[in-house]
Amino acid sequence: MTTIFIAVLLVVAIFMLIYRHKKTGLGMLLVVIICYFLVGSGLFPSVLLTQLQIPFVDLPEPEWKNQNAIVLLGAGALTLPKSAQIIPTVMAYSRIYKTASLYLSCIKKHKCTIIVSGGDALGTGKSEAMVYRDALIQLGINGSDVKLENNSMNTFKNAQFTSAILKQDHFDQIVLVTSGIHLKRSLLYFSHFGIQATPALADYLAPIISILPIGYNFAVTDFAIHEYEGLARFYIYQFFGWNSNASSPGAL
Repeated sequence: MTTIFIAVLLVVAIFMLIYRHKKTGLGMLLVVIICYFLVGSGLFPSVLLTQLQIPFVDLPEPEWKNQNAIVLLGAGALTLPKSAQIIPTVMAYSRIYKTASLYLSCIKKHKCTIIVSGGDALGTGKSEAMVYRDALIQLGINGSDVKLENNSMNTFKNAQFTSAILKQDHFDQIVLVTSGIHLKRSLLYFSHFGIQATPALADYLAPIISILPIGYNFAVTDFAIHEYEGLARFYIYQFFGWNSNASSPGAL
């Protein structure tokens, strides 16, 4: 996304220079160079990512209650080449590890249920929830303590469908596990459906500050922009009344 935007600006700048709009073309070329170095050096994504993640850094461990739910949000699944094996994507492992760690801490003295939320968004033939449950069981989690939400295809649907499960079982505490950049948007969506969850940061995404622009910083910029787009879309939809009704969280 960011790369395409800069590339389009560069093409327009060259077009202006070719067709003798010298001042405009040079001005746009300067903008392209500035954008390229701000993003590639890590300065711009650093600002974006910090604003998304800093509220969730150094959070204390949850104070476990009698009935606890740990909600694990999906981050995709994929089929290995030349194999029928379906595994979590690289960004999902930190969430799975964090969920397992919290569960093992909770289950020592309290009742704890894991709810894994995620459908088959990438068309592997198996839902993210099922793939992650298998991974959790391999880590020693009791499979009977894992519930699945197999239908959601995005974060908003994660919140919509999972909230119906949570309200049926009347948990004393709900802990929401996802990546640092994803927490702000996820908490907003869950609160829309009446779920006030305790955030649990599974990972922290940071740019690499560099004098020379590097591709990694363009990638993390796109991840951050995707989160801001999701936040903006929620508020726009809310203004026009397009978001699903919070009073009927299980409705399609």
